[in-house]
Amino acid sequence: MEGYFAKLKEYLKMDTEISYEEFAGYYEGFLKHLNQNYQELDKDSLVKGRHICTILQANSWERSKRKDGFAKKYKKIAEKTKFWSESIKYRLEKEGMTSSEIEQAEKDLLEIE
Repeated sequence: MEGYFAKLKEYLKMDTEISYEEFAGYYEGFLKHLNQNYQELDKDSLVKGRHICTILQANSWERSKRKDGFAKKYKKIAEKTKFWSESIKYRLEKEGMTSSEIEQAEKDLLEIE
């Protein structure tokens, strides 16, 4: 999860937008990692994963509004990352965190930079 989180921070500092191919590659790799490792992830990794999903969801949703050949693909990415974000939140709550604790943990991630 650390590698995906570090890459996300790198992307967020960029002044230019990455291509669809790079965006999709990051998303697909991240989803593959989630699918393969979800059950073993600790709370810290889950919080980071949820944060990544939230950023991917927001970015792909904005890109899906464009009138180009990738709009539908971005919409699917937004839907899948929303699902994962909600699933991770549910698991964190099931493991004892409150919604406000989850939000604070995500805010704390931004202060680490």
